[in-house]
Amino acid sequence: METTPNHKQRKFKELTPKELAILRTNSKLSDKEIKMCYEGFIEMCPTGQLDQKTFTSICKTFDPDTDEQICGDGTVDFSEYLFATAVTNFSGDLEQRLEFIFDFWDISEDGQLDQNELGRLISAMYDRARIKDRHGDNDPHKRAKEIIKKLDINHDKKISKEEFIQGCQRDEVIAKLLAPAL
Repeated sequence: METTPNHKQRKFKELTPKELAILRTNSKLSDKEIKMCYEGFIEMCPTGQLDQKTFTSICKTFDPDTDEQICGDGTVDFSEYLFATAVTNFSGDLEQRLEFIFDFWDISEDGQLDQNELGRLISAMYDRARIKDRHGDNDPHKRAKEIIKKLDINHDKKISKEEFIQGCQRDEVIAKLLAPAL
């Protein structure tokens, strides 16, 4: 079985072109400014991960009402931070948000989400929604398997961007979670 690199297992040396493009689009910063911020992040967190206390402290400078339990597993890596920031600040309609989310979590860049990629996406959404129960039906990889089974039109055990967007648009909970704030 082919595995894709896990965001949390990646060695942090420099930003990938994909991460740089996401940050450029959503922050309106120049590549130079983004790289300076990233270098500061790595200097502050040489492991590439923020612990819960540090992340909460940073978030509270922007939003004083930040929940102390915002980190699902106790840490936030740069990709998770990037994802949370981009989804929160992304101003497009639901379809544009879903395209962004799909592209961000398509780690293998093959235009499809496999069970591992979708499981990591679900985990990140749980973190953002502060859902701690990840057992039984709430297990992210179990949910990913069920979602793929339901949405996979061509039965290749992966979902294409089109399958992902159509399935999410039909899901009232996801549509509500990702709807642009008015």
